Amino acid sequence: MKKLKLTPSSITFLPVLVCIPLAYELLINFHSGGIEIFKEFTISAINPKINNEIIITLIKRLNETIFIAFSSWLISIIFGVIFGILCSDILYKFLILPMFLKRFIKLILTITRSIHEIFWGLILMQIYGINFSIGIIAICIPYIAINAKVFSEQIANIDLKTIKSIKQINGNNFSSLITLVWSPVIETFKNFGLYRLECAIRSTTVLGLFGIGGIGTSIFSSFQSLNFKELWTYLWGLAFLIIISKELFKKINLFNTPKNFLLNFVIALFFFSMFSLFFFIYFIFTKNTIPSNSINNLLILNSSFFSNDFLKLFLETIVLSLLSTGVAVSFPPLLILIFNNKIGISIIRSISFLFRLIPPPLIILMLLMFNNPSISLAALTLGLHNAAITSKLLLGNLYSQDNKEYIAMKSLGVAKRSSWLLGLFVKQARSYLAYCAYRSDIIIRETAIVGLIGSVGLGWQLQESLSSFAWDEVIIILFAYSSIAIFGELINGKIKRNLT
Repeated sequence: MKKLKLTPSSITFLPVLVCIPLAYELLINFHSGGIEIFKEFTISAINPKINNEIIITLIKRLNETIFIAFSSWLISIIFGVIFGILCSDILYKFLILPMFLKRFIKLILTITRSIHEIFWGLILMQIYGINFSIGIIAICIPYIAINAKVFSEQIANIDLKTIKSIKQINGNNFSSLITLVWSPVIETFKNFGLYRLECAIRSTTVLGLFGIGGIGTSIFSSFQSLNFKELWTYLWGLAFLIIISKELFKKINLFNTPKNFLLNFVIALFFFSMFSLFFFIYFIFTKNTIPSNSINNLLILNSSFFSNDFLKLFLETIVLSLLSTGVAVSFPPLLILIFNNKIGISIIRSISFLFRLIPPPLIILMLLMFNNPSISLAALTLGLHNAAITSKLLLGNLYSQDNKEYIAMKSLGVAKRSSWLLGLFVKQARSYLAYCAYRSDIIIRETAIVGLIGSVGLGWQLQESLSSFAWDEVIIILFAYSSIAIFGELINGKIKRNLT
């Protein structure tokens, strides 16, 4: 008897088994109290509120969102490139610098990107109060580290023979370094950097739900008053902003831009980065800081905090990450397989767009109207949000590839779903899983969002500790959260290497 062999295509469907415990817990905790409110929320999507007052407010909030998102995006790109070069071997081959500097910078960046911008935002708000600058800094901290990792990986692909050739002709080290990294940096910016702007807009919206400002603040205010028509006006405004920003940046072609303009642009970016750095230093040292007694408490960790409750929250965060990843990986291919026709695909695209548009905190707040707080509810929220993102990638790749085998199988009488599975999906399964491995890194970080609202995991405990100014507990939570994220990143890194 032959052993059952798992293939990439079959592995993508296996995580759907997480739906069994999810469905069980959700059914147990279900109550019908909020169904009417949910109906009103859904119907309001096609009947948003439009008048002069709300349009003025919408424009004002969108301007705030653009300011925070664009500033944080640009700063994170600039410093991401700088730190990406500092983390790449090529710098140390041209310039005589100690290698421990590279290891130290990579360690700091790994820690900062492992903690979600929501955590940074809440901590900075607790210290400095509500300010636009808080939103920019909170987004920049993890985004710089994420961008640096991506840029350093692309720079690492530069052929070492080129470096040797430059050294043999005694080329200037600094100018040669800039020449070599220029092309991969621009290419990465084109393929990845512009996508990060959309992420910055979404992060700004989520931070706005917690009072930072921008469109998220108006969305949350409308939700609290159950004014769903007004809420959908803000959501459609956010959708318009995301679509317009994507279309505008698609028009940019950096490779056909005049060199003089590019040189002036780089100089302007350099001065902007220096201004941002000095502003950050000024902001940190001139605003209110942690009280001195709280600083002293940082040195004395509360041993009673390490209890069974803390261990439970730690394990909840891990389970939440695994369940959410299972939903995000398996739902897109399964739904596309079941509803494999033009109408079905159109519905999947529309629903996935809505789940990408609506911030996860808002989704879980809606679901809490007819379900009790639980790991399953938080996992479903986070899983659906990320499934919307993975489905967008999968659909784009599936229907942009060669479909000759799919057509041939259909013409031979093979069932449509089997033809799709064997003729289209099999080719994309490996790359799809590799992307999902990358996406699971983000899911681990995003457990902070649903944890805060859904009263589960370390996210909920962080909010409790911050509200009581227990900074020793905050340090412990951040360390535990960062450990989970870093460990998950190491595992996912191995998975991606095996798949690519």
